[in-house]
Amino acid sequence: MPDLASFQRAQSELSEVLNPTPMQYSRTFSNYTGHRVWVKPESLQKTGSFKIRGAFTKMARMGAEDRKLGVITGSSGNHGAAVAFAADRLGVPCTVVMPVDAPELKRNAVAAYGGEILLHGRFSNERKERAKELAEERGLTYVDSTDDEDIIAGQGTCSVEIMEEMPDVDVIMAPIGGGGLMSGVSCAAKLMRPAVEIIGVEPHGSNSMSASLAAGKPVTVEIDTIADGLRTPKPGPVTFDYCSRFVDRIHLVSEEEIEDATVLAAERLKLMIEPSGAVSLAGLLAGAVKGRDKKVAVILTGGNADLRTMAALFEAGLKTFPGDAMHP
Repeated sequence: MPDLASFQRAQSELSEVLNPTPMQYSRTFSNYTGHRVWVKPESLQKTGSFKIRGAFTKMARMGAEDRKLGVITGSSGNHGAAVAFAADRLGVPCTVVMPVDAPELKRNAVAAYGGEILLHGRFSNERKERAKELAEERGLTYVDSTDDEDIIAGQGTCSVEIMEEMPDVDVIMAPIGGGGLMSGVSCAAKLMRPAVEIIGVEPHGSNSMSASLAAGKPVTVEIDTIADGLRTPKPGPVTFDYCSRFVDRIHLVSEEEIEDATVLAAERLKLMIEPSGAVSLAGLLAGAVKGRDKKVAVILTGGNADLRTMAALFEAGLKTFPGDAMHP
């Protein structure tokens, strides 16, 4: 399990790679919730999501011989693009196994960074299993999107940055899919500020982590959600362990709440956030943070939205908060 030095080392390794994503205060969401709300727009990160943090950290720590042979991963898109970007930057051959229904935008991103794309299955366990089979056949390094200590150390740099900007933050919120981001975010945050409350947010239609925590072990659930980046039928043992230790609670949100949050992010924050990336905002708006006047950091994890999906959401109508000024 990473200590604070591992997260800080990852921050140093990423220093010349990342786009800055400073916290942005939202008057609209603060007024609406009764808390002081900041968002961390990882949608503006290199490759369009937080995933570059873990992928680059993992590959920067690989040995020269393993880099020469190449890497392979299974991804719905954002992790695959991040691995392809890091591989291109470090001169490593790269293959990405993607779901057959991966958005065109995400497939194009992987291809643009020079990654070889193989389409297989719809859910994370299917593409991971295929990627692991190919890794064994071809002698490649499998880069897991979640269950890897180096990946978790890289993702945890989100919390390091939040704590540097807001050392007195009361609550940090982030979506949970496979749990790699939440594992790093929760561990790093608790190491730096044990009193901080960590709230994970999952779709009702992909609640494998909350179901697993309730069962006391990783369990499998059925998946049905617009949040394609969070479609994880069963969490891995590593992220399950992290979340059981460091996450204070998980809030579930409906498909309608996810869709509304996605539209509101564009309308009020002027940010194009994919549904998976807006799940944490959906949790905030649904009342996940209890009490009043807490200092809340909400991680918006990615902006690689399928434009046809977004157009359909926007066509359904913009959302308004009664009596609230048009202000971010």
